[in-house]
Amino acid sequence: MVVLLSTYLLAGCAISNRDGPIVLKVAQASNENEQNFLGRFESERRINNEYIQDLSEKQPDIRLHPSIIPAEKLEQELRVQTNSGLGPDLVIANSNQALSLLADGLTDPLKMTSELQKTISAEALKRVKTSDGSLAGQPVSQYIQLACFDKRKLAQAPKTLAELSSDSSHDKVFGMVLNMDDLYWSVGSFGAGEALAHSLADKKTTTAADKRLTNWLRWLKTASYQQNILFLRTQAALRAALISGEMSWISCWSNQLPQLRQALKEHLGVARLPDGTFGRATPITRLQVWALGKNSSKVQREESLKLMEFVVQPWAQKTYALKFRMAYPVNPAAAQIVNKQLPGGLAEFSEAEYLRITRGDRIVAAIQKSPILKDAIESTLSEIIFDGLSPEKATVQIKTQFKTKQ
Repeated sequence: MVVLLSTYLLAGCAISNRDGPIVLKVAQASNENEQNFLGRFESERRINNEYIQDLSEKQPDIRLHPSIIPAEKLEQELRVQTNSGLGPDLVIANSNQALSLLADGLTDPLKMTSELQKTISAEALKRVKTSDGSLAGQPVSQYIQLACFDKRKLAQAPKTLAELSSDSSHDKVFGMVLNMDDLYWSVGSFGAGEALAHSLADKKTTTAADKRLTNWLRWLKTASYQQNILFLRTQAALRAALISGEMSWISCWSNQLPQLRQALKEHLGVARLPDGTFGRATPITRLQVWALGKNSSKVQREESLKLMEFVVQPWAQKTYALKFRMAYPVNPAAAQIVNKQLPGGLAEFSEAEYLRITRGDRIVAAIQKSPILKDAIESTLSEIIFDGLSPEKATVQIKTQFKTKQ
């Protein structure tokens, strides 16, 4: 985030002809839901601090005051700050949070010209649009599900689930996180998305679609029986295991790559997640959105809008993507430029891929919006992996939970 801010200012868009520096207060939600992980902000703070220092040296006319807030506490913290008149000028969160914050009156809707909207993926804009057509914020970047592995333990990442199973029988340890967000990529490998989408829309599912959902759940259960395939509760635990050498391969998110690169250096491998017998893996995305806070002065709002316009232009999007190599641009023109220069998995992502996985994004978004549904789904996944629930009964449970939203 800060690299874009510094680039924007260094590109000639800095505030000038003012008596003192303009302060833009930025509230950034942590991308990880890992409440019990003591180092959850370490990588984010390191990146931010690096560019805040650079900005202070090269642009003395502006002061940025970013703060990282746990995602689960973002709404509460913004409510306190906004009610006291000290709310941020910019709020950086995911698309679901941005929609919730606007609905709760904690941010202002964003008005974008049709020209500016053309610089952003149409699918990304759909994810921040409300029922009345308002925009809850501006998409800036996309974080993608990937496979991360230790090159000292694996010559290459498995390309299929069959290869993953085979490799795990040869003292290679594989790890995944036990929740729908982190497991949804494997749904596409079995073609199970149709049953989930139809159940969510309260539509009748076909016998074939139900069978594919059952096959996915059976794979989860079978995988849990394999000694070297482990299901953990958090991404932090997975990364710690990969860094310590306890695991050979984990599912990961592209925004976690800086921490892994710092720890594993040239030994870190990045690849696309494995496909199944039915089809390709369907990794979902986490959309980073910039929203407008409620307490900005006229000048602060003007500068915030100028900054937001700049960060989705091709040059800034390209610079950010290649600088950190952890996010995919929301600007299609920039995406074409950087595609072949990004790490494995990210480089294979495309606008066409984005359209293919949109269903998964919507399904996961629906789960995230309903705490009751989220708890119910995670309970069922735990039962099938750790307890004696059969794939057939789990299929019925999940379909019912989606239909009743609980």
